[in-house]
Amino acid sequence: MDGVIFSSTILLVLYGIAIGLCLFDIIKRASGYVFPILSAMIFTGTTVYAFILGAGYEEVGLITLVFLLLNLGACARKKGDK
Repeated sequence: MDGVIFSSTILLVLYGIAIGLCLFDIIKRASGYVFPILSAMIFTGTTVYAFILGAGYEEVGLITLVFLLLNLGACARKKGDK
């Protein structure tokens, strides 16, 4: 069975936007919570759409792990700056 996420361009673009916003928040050291919340909303909507298209738990779990680790790093960095 082919991967749904890696064969769908729209899913790759939306996941890229969500991860890109998270990386932008880390690089710019933004103090607000707009970028993480916007990133999480895009990520959640894209994940629901991926499940509707028939993505497996392994595919979604891999991308979710990367996304959550990036957000964990951003959160730890924000707490360290204070």
